[in-house]
Amino acid sequence: MGKGKGASVFMRNEFFRAKNIVARGLIILCCLIGLLACSVAPIQEMSDARQAVQAAKSSGVVAQQSKLLELAENHLKSAELKLQRRWYDSAREDAILARDAAVKARQEVDDLL
Repeated sequence: MGKGKGASVFMRNEFFRAKNIVARGLIILCCLIGLLACSVAPIQEMSDARQAVQAAKSSGVVAQQSKLLELAENHLKSAELKLQRRWYDSAREDAILARDAAVKARQEVDDLL
């Protein structure tokens, strides 16, 4: 009687351990998916960069004359390509660099006037 009861307790404990391992695995998997989903498309940064480049062009900056505007356009193209490939963090960095370069290019023109 004692032997049979002890065996069933052992079997139940093994069953619950197996369930715990599966549950832990699912929790870890959900956390990883959640972390990957946190990287969202840099919509605002891309918009800011496009507007800054357009503003620099409309203020009279010409890409051939301004290395900064040329740099801004290159960063913007790179950001767009990375956005298509869903490399959001890198696209965000390039968009910010594009915006900053375009703002500096426009300031160059404003300083000349």
